[in-house]
Amino acid sequence: MHNPIITILAAGLAGWIFGAVWYGVLSKPYQRALGLRPEDCKDKKMPMVPMVAAFLAACVMSAVLYQLLTNLGVMGVGHSAIAGLTIGLGFLATSTLVNNLFQQKPMALTVIDGGHWVLGVVVESVVIALLA
Repeated sequence: MHNPIITILAAGLAGWIFGAVWYGVLSKPYQRALGLRPEDCKDKKMPMVPMVAAFLAACVMSAVLYQLLTNLGVMGVGHSAIAGLTIGLGFLATSTLVNNLFQQKPMALTVIDGGHWVLGVVVESVVIALLA
């Protein structure tokens, strides 16, 4: 029998790690999209408060996903991945797009942030399906 708390924490951790890898790989385009020069950022330390907040947010997101997926009976890996993709595109990418358009942010920032949220939800959904 599975433990929902372990499943939720594992999914949150997986989503958080995915985000760290995503932004690590895309750090230079991301910094440029924010109007920063990558050369000026390379010696700066990673701020801890946003990192902890990002982990806690990933855990909250995975708890909500766990509830949605289990209540809807979507537990196969493939079906969970599709559900995560649908949730990510339908809620997170659209919200990111609208916010960035009103804030007049570059489209590159929208693609990077939106891609992170969409794929992060897919990762969390798959982990939930595997462990639940």
